[in-house]
Amino acid sequence: MFYTLTANPAVDMTVQSTPLIPNENVRTGGASYTPNGKGLDVSFALKKFGQDSCALGFFGGFTGKFIVEETMNMGVFCQPVWIDGITRICAYINDGENEYGILNPGAPLTPQYEQELFNIIDGASEMEVLVISGSVPPKASADFLDKVVAHAKAKGADVVLDLSSDKLKTLASTKPLLIKPNHHEMKAIWGVQIDTDDDARRALKLAHESGVQNVLLTMGSRGSAYFSNGEDIWYARREFNIKLVSSVCAGDCTLAAFLHKWYDDRDNVEEALKLALATGANVCESAGLGDFGHVDEYSKRIAVRKLPRA
Repeated sequence: MFYTLTANPAVDMTVQSTPLIPNENVRTGGASYTPNGKGLDVSFALKKFGQDSCALGFFGGFTGKFIVEETMNMGVFCQPVWIDGITRICAYINDGENEYGILNPGAPLTPQYEQELFNIIDGASEMEVLVISGSVPPKASADFLDKVVAHAKAKGADVVLDLSSDKLKTLASTKPLLIKPNHHEMKAIWGVQIDTDDDARRALKLAHESGVQNVLLTMGSRGSAYFSNGEDIWYARREFNIKLVSSVCAGDCTLAAFLHKWYDDRDNVEEALKLALATGANVCESAGLGDFGHVDEYSKRIAVRKLPRA
């Protein structure tokens, strides 16, 4: 079974507004409030594809209770570690011209809370894969994620990483099954600006040399992605435009869709990339995850090619 870890979950408030004006109040037409966090999004998306998972994380206060209850209501099993403090609220505002994200730090961790999580992982008899996504809360131990990976690997589980910090490069030496950086993260972590196939080759080679087995490299608003298994590289792009409502959950759902198709059939890269990009595009058209109503249609409009071997 897939397990996901969201160490720093949030209630996301997504707002559509008129253009923002400094020092002026802006009245919106409404706001949506959704349980969120990158690992949670992976679990929610897997559920939409009919695949069960278990969501792990740290939750506190009325917002933490809301996230856990909504997660269970969506049919996703959740094993929370309850902590003091209040799980953060993050705001995403689209004013018709630009998208803004206001991200709060979250409630702090303690070694006791971390150990409670390790105990859950140690007792997770059905864990085949642990997807570790997103940021860590304030005051987390410097080696917190290292220990999470070690506990998962001690169970024989595969590890998938979707992290935006330099910790991704550090953990590459543990040979994770898959990482999912976007092009901004790849530049920040491995120092390669990706504008061409050759740029992608260099970046992906560096990731593999660091220890990573497979890389799903997403290109954000460009609507494209690369996948490398260390031997071959595939490039996929969507051949249609979308109307952006919010890109907040898109990368997480892209990862979930790819894993859904690829994990049990490693040769199924082309179909996995088509489903992944179609899902990401459909999610961008909604506040939150949306209903995946156009995924099948969009999958038929994704072009995939394999790059010649260097």
